[in-house]
Amino acid sequence: TTMPIRNTTERWGHLSIALHWITVLLILSLVVVGFVMQELPNTPMKRDVYALHKSFGLTVLFLTALRLGWRWFQPTPALPATMPAWQRWAARGGHLGLYALLVLIPASGWTYNWASNFTTPYFGWTLMDKAGAVDAALKANAKLAHEWGVYALLALLVAHAGAAFYHHYQLKDRVLHRMAPWFKPVA
Repeated sequence: TTMPIRNTTERWGHLSIALHWITVLLILSLVVVGFVMQELPNTPMKRDVYALHKSFGLTVLFLTALRLGWRWFQPTPALPATMPAWQRWAARGGHLGLYALLVLIPASGWTYNWASNFTTPYFGWTLMDKAGAVDAALKANAKLAHEWGVYALLALLVAHAGAAFYHHYQLKDRVLHRMAPWFKPVA
């Protein structure tokens, strides 16, 4: 049976699954590059790596807006009826936290860049001009939000993936299979 592009109350559709996994790949790549790029020598390559980090970070922001818009107009697959109330609360809170961080982290990076008086690049285009001057306080706060947001996101991602694997291997339900159809339900 083919999977529909739209969500149903039983499963995620192709678009939701694609946006989820593209975001996962971008986030993991951005985190690795984000930690490594600070140590690069000051060369044109470092400038290019930073520009790409900013462009892909803004792509995450745009994809998150698209995901939230799509999710607003689509049904969400129901959680298993056997899930205790605290797990339902944790799942909803975790998803809310993930979405909030997928907005906060790129937005704070964008703010940090602007407060540092750099243009905002987007794959070779200038998305936004320089601020005109450095705003040291805004720059420091945006940097803190960006860095701590990443640590919070990594913690939530570990919990999110852990919960998905718990559902798959311990509870043997279809929760993981709905977002990762290549994981066949365990007998």
